[in-house]
Amino acid sequence: MAMYVYSTAGEPVGFLYETFIHDLEGRPLGRIIGSRVHRLDGSYAGEWFKETVVEKPGAHPRTLPPVPSPEWRTPPATGTRRRAVVDYGYADAFERLYEGGGGFSEAAE
Repeated sequence: MAMYVYSTAGEPVGFLYETFIHDLEGRPLGRIIGSRVHRLDGSYAGEWFKETVVEKPGAHPRTLPPVPSPEWRTPPATGTRRRAVVDYGYADAFERLYEGGGGFSEAAE
């Protein structure tokens, strides 16, 4: 079952399927490893915090090996804005998932 990923403003911006984050069109963008969020190319994008991808001070970013891009997923029904949004002081980092290349292609191996 998919779970929404929200912006720090409370808007749905993507969804989580297993450990992979997809945008609202179903495009795979990254994955969650513990509390860290990485793009498919392995580069660090931010931290997973309260269903958002944020820039957290004191995080220890590191690059991981790239992973094959999972298949596009059918997005869940249109999400709604969160009723209550708490500002924890962290900058939104979801857009970083669009930067850089994707995961490596299995055909390229």
